[in-house]
Amino acid sequence: DCTFFTKKDIIRLYKRFYGLSPHKVPTNMQGSRPSIVTLSFEEIEKMPELRENPFRRRICEVFSEDGRGNLTFDDFLDMFSVFSEMAPLQLKLKYAFRIY
Repeated sequence: DCTFFTKKDIIRLYKRFYGLSPHKVPTNMQGSRPSIVTLSFEEIEKMPELRENPFRRRICEVFSEDGRGNLTFDDFLDMFSVFSEMAPLQLKLKYAFRIY
């Protein structure tokens, strides 16, 4: 998928991804390792945006490459991109139907 974020936004989101599991995620986005590191659903669901959401597991499953709720940084970025105010309504609707 594509993203609606600026480079600055992507770096900010990478820092959030890193903060969820600093022992697994490289400190910077250089090289190929950041794109293959996967955080478990249990690590992702701790985020304030998901913590109280009753659909948090389904949201993560829809955006995860493996379908089990585990997210790579690309998956994480896609998830935030779709929920951003910059994403077109049609894209939001597509994912809303996939989630529910």
